[in-house]
Amino acid sequence: MKLKIKNIELERVIVFLENLDFRGPKSVNRSKITNFLGQQLEEVAAGEKTIQEDYKEDRKQLEQSLKDYYKETVTVEGDNYQKGLGVIKSKIKELTAEECEQEFSGNDAYALSVLYEAFDLDNEANEGGEE
Repeated sequence: MKLKIKNIELERVIVFLENLDFRGPKSVNRSKITNFLGQQLEEVAAGEKTIQEDYKEDRKQLEQSLKDYYKETVTVEGDNYQKGLGVIKSKIKELTAEECEQEFSGNDAYALSVLYEAFDLDNEANEGGEE
């Protein structure tokens, strides 16, 4: 299992995951993922700064370069992250189930949607015949 998040979506996803209620080992495993994403966000910010410095004289090139950079993705995968990804995927399934009474708006709703798509839960539900 792996998770791909666009650079532009990283911060909202991290904040959303950190605010979800996990306890014990699930919290620890979630933190592995958010810590990794946080490190990636720092690298994205450094890259953004470099791009701004490189193209400070060319506004059009700057805007295009940043637009392309924000579309790039960070991938979370590997044995160290499997439990954390599983915990998060289960929580996203739970939060997007029809029975779930919890409502989301703004950045939280956006982040939930990003994670739902990143875990390909729409196809998973269709393949399972759970429409």
